[in-house]
Parts: sequence; C-alpha cells; structure tokens
Amino acid sequence: MAGSFGYLEAKRMCIVFVRVVDAEQERVQLQCFRGRANVEGGHVSVIDGNGAVFPVPSSALGNILPSDGTKLLQDADYFVLVRTDDNIEFVSSN
Repeated sequence: MAGSFGYLEAKRMCIVFVRVVDAEQERVQLQCFRGRANVEGGHVSVIDGNGAVFPVPSSALGNILPSDGTKLLQDADYFVLVRTDDNIEFVSSN
C-alpha cells in the first residue's frame, strides 16, 4: 500500500472535515485544512504553510479523490472527506 499513494507526494491537498449537525434534515458543517501531501510508509499527511500537520485517517484513505474544481477546494489537486465526531466544534479561521 505504501507505493499506491506516491502520486500524492507534494500535491496540493484539501482535507474537508464534515460534522453532522442534523442528520434528519441532512445538515452538515464543513471546514477545510489545505496544504501539501506527504507520503511516508503508507501513511498520508497534509502539511500546511505554517508547518501544521494532519495525518489522513486510515479509514479515509480509500476516499481520496481528484479535485472536482468546486470553490470549496480552491486550488487543491486532491481532496478527502473526513467525518468528525458530532461533539467537535469547528473554529472559524477569521
């Protein structure tokens, strides 16, 4: 599996964190973490411009997709959706 993610190395990547706000009404909250992909030993991490690192959970590795050009993804080459715990509150970047 280590070699299968080599194509991501140094590519612009967006992790889209998804928090379910109301399952009945299908409402979600999204927050993005953008940076460059780093692949080591079969693990994929994203490193932002400030040096912050977020490892892509192994459960999400099969969901890495090429960017579809939506505004949310900005200039990312690839993206992955990562569901967060419902109790996690997102913080505004402003």
